[in-house]
Amino acid sequence: MEKSKRFTIPFLPVHATTELAIALVFVGCLFVLGGVMPRGLEEAANKLVTPVGLKPEWYFLWAFALLEMIPNKLMGIIVPGLMVGALIIVPWLEPSPERKLSKRMIAVSVFSVMMVVLVILTYIGKTVTFGA
Repeated sequence: MEKSKRFTIPFLPVHATTELAIALVFVGCLFVLGGVMPRGLEEAANKLVTPVGLKPEWYFLWAFALLEMIPNKLMGIIVPGLMVGALIIVPWLEPSPERKLSKRMIAVSVFSVMMVVLVILTYIGKTVTFGA
């Protein structure tokens, strides 16, 4: 039996140059838009004063709530590190070679408790106004 030759387009000279050309068109459009409609600068921020009611993005609300609730700022930095460290250490705490989640109660428990704590801290960080 004879193998039929398939027509293929080489990636490097054809596809790569096409992708490069499209990327350059997009970058050129960004430069044109930046030149035609420049964004104005706002007034300079005072680095020594934090505005009341300032909130971070949603994925940092739990850490923000921890930093605001713990009076010692060093502990406010150490506690999130311990939380992440606990999640990293969990696989070595459970000696079972079983991969089913129903058989790995320590890992499931630690992860579930950590997620509940993160959700509660995120809710607190979103709803409570600190520094008022």
